Amino acid sequence: MTGRRVEHLLGSIGVLRHPCDLDLLLFFHRHPRAILTSERLAAYVGYDLNQLARSLDLLTNAGLVERSQNPTHDARLYVLTTPETGWLRSVLDIASTREGREKLIRTIKTVGAQEATDQGAGHDDKSARVRQQHAKRIAAR
Repeated sequence: MTGRRVEHLLGSIGVLRHPCDLDLLLFFHRHPRAILTSERLAAYVGYDLNQLARSLDLLTNAGLVERSQNPTHDARLYVLTTPETGWLRSVLDIASTREGREKLIRTIKTVGAQEATDQGAGHDDKSARVRQQHAKRIAAR
């Protein structure tokens, strides 16, 4: 799949903004029901607790993952709620190879860096679109 198609896919999803988001989604695809502490989950996916919390919040708010809220236990039940159809199937297919996962992560980083630059500089919509198109060309290489 070309870089442009990957970027289009990620743009149409609008959820995956950090490599941790993707890696958590892949983890929950392999383990659709898991009882884990945050520390153990962070160790499994290889990200720090702060990033893990942000990514879990993102996936939970997007309705992709449900997590139990039991204050008496450190471990929580995580359940993948999205069926493997549509965009999720496409993302999983791409991420099933090393090269595909790298391309997804590279595109996520490129788009995320571009969005941060646009927001920080206060660019108007036209300028942001031009920068996104430039980022797309870079990701396609």
